[in-house]
Amino acid sequence: MMTFSTKRILTLFSTVCLLAGCGGSVESAADDEAVLSLVNDWVYQLQGGGDGIDSEAIGETAFDLVVMDYSRDGSEEGEFSRDEIESIKNSTGGTKIVLSYMSIGEAEEGRFYFDPTASFIAASNPDFPDNFKVRFWEPEWQAIIFGTADGPDKSYLDRIIDAGFDGVYLDIIDAFEFFGPDGEMPERPTAGADMIDFVLAIADYARNIRGIENFLVFPQNGAAILEEEGGSDYFAAVDGIGTEDTFYFGDADNDNDLDLGHAAEVTPFLDQFIEAGKTVLAIDYVQDPAKIADFYDRAQERGYIPYASIRDLDLIVINEDFEPD
Repeated sequence: MMTFSTKRILTLFSTVCLLAGCGGSVESAADDEAVLSLVNDWVYQLQGGGDGIDSEAIGETAFDLVVMDYSRDGSEEGEFSRDEIESIKNSTGGTKIVLSYMSIGEAEEGRFYFDPTASFIAASNPDFPDNFKVRFWEPEWQAIIFGTADGPDKSYLDRIIDAGFDGVYLDIIDAFEFFGPDGEMPERPTAGADMIDFVLAIADYARNIRGIENFLVFPQNGAAILEEEGGSDYFAAVDGIGTEDTFYFGDADNDNDLDLGHAAEVTPFLDQFIEAGKTVLAIDYVQDPAKIADFYDRAQERGYIPYASIRDLDLIVINEDFEPD
């Protein structure tokens, strides 16, 4: 478990650099790496029963890093306040980095922005029927995601920044495959480059326009985007990657069998992040104790930070023998 707050780590890092005679300003990427190097466990929760996500319960855990929804129930009315996010970061369970989940490749019913007639709405997700693939390159969708800092049309990213989150966890990056030349809806030949530009614009807006220099950006899945044009710029801009179903992969919601063939397709990309000193947050949806132990062993052997949970992500799961420290 981290013993310093993010602010104190960055202050310490800057002071050390100054005393050592480092030239120029401290780069945000270096600061981010210094903070993230202390993370060795994480928790991921997007839903909750009853009144939704319990921020106090998350704060009381000893996890180093939290990925959660920016709203306790997904609605505009349920958006967490800055005080609530600060209480998670500096709670009785210890200092935490808190990232907000944000889907940039699908739109979800019930969100503040949802309009089923919008031109960017495409196909419904068969696994989650209230989620719809979006033509993420369209300006109307991108304006929803970032760039309107106040008023009734305040953007998704601005809401997250104003609530005090340390960064974003960007989902449905792999929408570029869905709309790309070999995808289910192959209407956008430049989908890979478009998604890269989108993520770069999100990072630039948070760090440079809003001035949050150390704002963390973690895409989830879609690691093969590194092979697309602009992949090196994408790689440089993000702080790490989240990966689902890396080892236990299949059609079941939970407890799929070990699939080393799938792992062999994904891990070479993930290993590039590790080799560059970036963070890999790995989640496999397993509940069987033997599978949990095997998943943790395989992930930690490669330098990934593992977390085993259930696909509904509606519980804080503490895995026996792998409790946060």
